[in-house]
Amino acid sequence: MFSRNRSNNQLPEFGEDSEMRNDDKEKGKSAPWKMQYEQDKNRVYWRYISLLFIMWLVVIHYYENIVVKRAMMKCNWSKWEQWPKDAQSHKVALFADPQIMDAHSYPGRPAIVNYFTRVLLDHYHERNWKYVNYYLEPNTNFFLGDLFDGGRYWEDEYWFQEYSRFHKIFPKKESVKTIMSLPGNHDIGFGDTVIESSLNRWTAYFGEPSSYHDFGNHTFVLVDTISLSDKANLNISKVPREFMNKFAEGEHPLPKFLLTHVPLWRNAKQQNCGSLRESKKTFPIQKGDQYQTVIDSAASQEILSLIQPSFLFSGDDHDYCRVTHTYTANGKTKHAEEITVKSCAMNMGVSKPAIQLLSLYNPDQLPNGDTFQTELCFMPDPYKPIKMYLVMILFSVMTFGYIHLSPRTFNQTVAPRLAKTFRMRRTAEIELPLTSPSARTKEDGTAIDPTKFKVNERSSISGFIINAFTLLVMVLCIFYYYYFII
Repeated sequence: MFSRNRSNNQLPEFGEDSEMRNDDKEKGKSAPWKMQYEQDKNRVYWRYISLLFIMWLVVIHYYENIVVKRAMMKCNWSKWEQWPKDAQSHKVALFADPQIMDAHSYPGRPAIVNYFTRVLLDHYHERNWKYVNYYLEPNTNFFLGDLFDGGRYWEDEYWFQEYSRFHKIFPKKESVKTIMSLPGNHDIGFGDTVIESSLNRWTAYFGEPSSYHDFGNHTFVLVDTISLSDKANLNISKVPREFMNKFAEGEHPLPKFLLTHVPLWRNAKQQNCGSLRESKKTFPIQKGDQYQTVIDSAASQEILSLIQPSFLFSGDDHDYCRVTHTYTANGKTKHAEEITVKSCAMNMGVSKPAIQLLSLYNPDQLPNGDTFQTELCFMPDPYKPIKMYLVMILFSVMTFGYIHLSPRTFNQTVAPRLAKTFRMRRTAEIELPLTSPSARTKEDGTAIDPTKFKVNERSSISGFIINAFTLLVMVLCIFYYYYFII
């Protein structure tokens, strides 16, 4: 590290300096003292860059790895399951409204801002998906619709690009069954305004929107309630209706779960969503262009009476809500609870994105007791890392600003403290001039050498830029590793 107190770096005396200047002018060369000054002024302070780099590495690793693991451990099945000791439960994870950002999600923003926003959002999804499947190891994953943000409007070429991108963010594991076939209104439209070509494209690549699957001695019934709500085009609504009628005619003795993108009808003024909902407002009952917050009352009763589910899970609202439905089937009054699953995305208006975990245990196939348990699993705080990265940017800029714009004060206040902190050993190569404060040598031979941390006392904007840019490149390499490699 450059030190103004090193004997071999001292500038020549005034008289000698004048002679050197005159000689250099006559020879047409740059003065050696001037070349030395320019070199020292723009010096790269690797010691400080290294210290800041280590700080950045620790902060990034903490928020991109340790915090995520901690969130997964809080959701560990063993912490909330209450099955017999040797029970082998079937584990299910429900993901609602990932709604990956596209080029039209935030119109009016500069392209560069949209690019970095998309990188950030994709990384949040991809990282959480990877950690959920690695640490929680669900046997089955379900997506509850709104996989895309504007998929209903995209032309085929762009849709295929986003389809590939979605699977890059949420790659399927061979050992895990992942079902993504339930569409949302952002994927195909809603009700009378369902875009038939978008629905057909969705079906061709994701599978039938209405289907049922048996897992863990339970039956999961996916109903495309969006298409069912289309009263203008019977070719669209008849498909899910025929599916429900056929399902009702069959034998399905296992406990049933109904999965739908849009929640079923409820009286929001009388039915409270529960304490786990972020918003303090009542559940919204409204409709607009290509959306409706609940399925119509008549359609909701039709769905419940035909499927007769033990429990329901829905998405669309982005926030948590738990209510109880009452319906009539085979002349009997029945009840079924519904949980609207929080969005797993960080840009859907909730401060705490989450997924819903479902544990199934039904060894006798026809039990009398409960055969499932469910738990809300919060994803890592998406905003705190951003705040901490901004703090680190500010701290890094202030550090280099202090070094390069107020170097003399830095040498008088910060450098000696750093030397004391790190207890630098005095080496034979460093000879302090007589005018410098002598290093205090301790009994164990350890010397505090403040010159190790001193900097050039001439202010330098160019030096600030060089050092800040060097650190920036190194920090970007860390982010690249965490965002694009692991």
